[in-house]
Amino acid sequence: MRQIDLIKLYSQMRCLVVDDMPDVRVAIMGMLRVFGVQQIDVVANGEQAMEACINNHYHMVLCDYNLGPGRDGQQVLEELRYRNRLNNTSIFVMITAESSREMVLGALEYQPDDYVTKPITQALLRQRLDRVMLRHRELYSIKQAMDEKDYAAAEQRCAEKLTADTSYRGACLQIQAEMNLRLLNFKRAEEIYTGVLNERPLLWAKLGLGKTQVAKKEFSKAEKNLKEVIRDDRRVVEAHDLLADAYRGKGDTQSAQEAMQEAAQVSPKSVIRQRRLAELAKLNQDAQACLEASRRVIKTARNSVYESPDDYLNLARELADLSKDGNPGADKYVKETFEVLQKLEKRPYFDVSTDVQSNSLKSRSLHNNNKLDDAEKFLDQAKSLYQTKKDELKPEVGLDFAQTLIASGDKSGADDVLNELVEKYPTHESLIAKVDGMSDTPRSKAGREKVTNMTKSGIDYYEKKQYTEAINTFKDAIGIFPSHIGLNLNLIQAVIADAKINGEKTGLETLCRNSLSRVSFIDKNDPQYTRYKHLSSEVDELFKLDLDGLDLDL
Repeated sequence: MRQIDLIKLYSQMRCLVVDDMPDVRVAIMGMLRVFGVQQIDVVANGEQAMEACINNHYHMVLCDYNLGPGRDGQQVLEELRYRNRLNNTSIFVMITAESSREMVLGALEYQPDDYVTKPITQALLRQRLDRVMLRHRELYSIKQAMDEKDYAAAEQRCAEKLTADTSYRGACLQIQAEMNLRLLNFKRAEEIYTGVLNERPLLWAKLGLGKTQVAKKEFSKAEKNLKEVIRDDRRVVEAHDLLADAYRGKGDTQSAQEAMQEAAQVSPKSVIRQRRLAELAKLNQDAQACLEASRRVIKTARNSVYESPDDYLNLARELADLSKDGNPGADKYVKETFEVLQKLEKRPYFDVSTDVQSNSLKSRSLHNNNKLDDAEKFLDQAKSLYQTKKDELKPEVGLDFAQTLIASGDKSGADDVLNELVEKYPTHESLIAKVDGMSDTPRSKAGREKVTNMTKSGIDYYEKKQYTEAINTFKDAIGIFPSHIGLNLNLIQAVIADAKINGEKTGLETLCRNSLSRVSFIDKNDPQYTRYKHLSSEVDELFKLDLDGLDLDL
């Protein structure tokens, strides 16, 4: 394309420059004017950038990464994508002096059109923007169809470009395959990726093939391809995410957690990734990993569009569970529980629902730490709010309130709250699943069927003396139904059998103690109570401290 044509393209664009340094804003604005841009707006921070983009349509945004207090450049790009305020037909260029791996990978994950490091010269900026503009112009009709969510049209326009022998063949093939994925045309997407790989072993094609295989539930094939992508370039963070999906599809939640931990190490600024890691760690009953990931979620989400009160509440729940008197660092966890909830109370989205949850979690933390009088004060506040503001509360609030009632010994009151939730929200599937998870026996038909199937599978392994498989099956089940009495007792029985034959292993005592703690609310009149007491004694006997041979004469 001739230079005069590029100048014409520039002249038709409205640009936004985002930088916290006045001299830099002036310099970039001057360069853009030389290139032919006539409409240029400048702002100094992320908040102003979002306001400008909400009120105006920009063809190009040039944004610094470090913008002082508040949102950084990655969070601006992240939010623009999230709110659909940055079209496919718009251009976003990240400009920054920052060059850390964490920042670069985090920014690139949200796919800016280019990334330019400071110091910037007019010649450098011109070279980079010209390249972006030429590519953008060639693919404009395709991106226009994508903005209209007409993926079939976008796919067809890619095919037309490929027939015309475009100089952007790789980009057209990549978009074409992605459009087929969005249209659920998995066979065609696979054909495109395989065709590219038959010509050259390009990472994007191998990644796309793995993504397609995950979508088709071909998890073993996907695992193989995605591991090859990671072997070739560990920085391809989406490959780690997809590998975690493949493992989870195979039922291997431990490997899924390990893959997600790797992803979080490669690109730690993703809120969604840290949340997924915390969820997997919780499912695997890895309390420490869950705690660490939950802390990082709050740190990463601050000023992000993904910031949520649930992040503070999730962390407070983990801390409250670790606050039990006798646990290492219990007092420290109580203190941190209060600190986290006090931070939540200062956030603009703190409302009556989060107020009930905050008081419930403070009470639970204190009760677990055996500070019963103080715990009762916060529970009274939660009760008062719950009863007087019930119609204003979000459905999930009852879960925290019921859990705190259980911790305080009021299982009857908790059952009333849970029954009320089931009656009030019978079609709220995720809520009902959580109610099932909190109950000693599931309240929904689907929950009862799931427990029955998982129990049968675990018992089958146990009867075949395949104790490791039985333990893993019951662990997975408890990850879904942590308060189920039978599942916890079955896990303990499998652990005891394994330890008696194969010897004690690291972590087995913790598994047993955790399960005993989870069902310690069991009533003396419960048919399982005798079994609970018997297994408690067996655990004490099996894992008692062996003092033989120790020199105690100090």
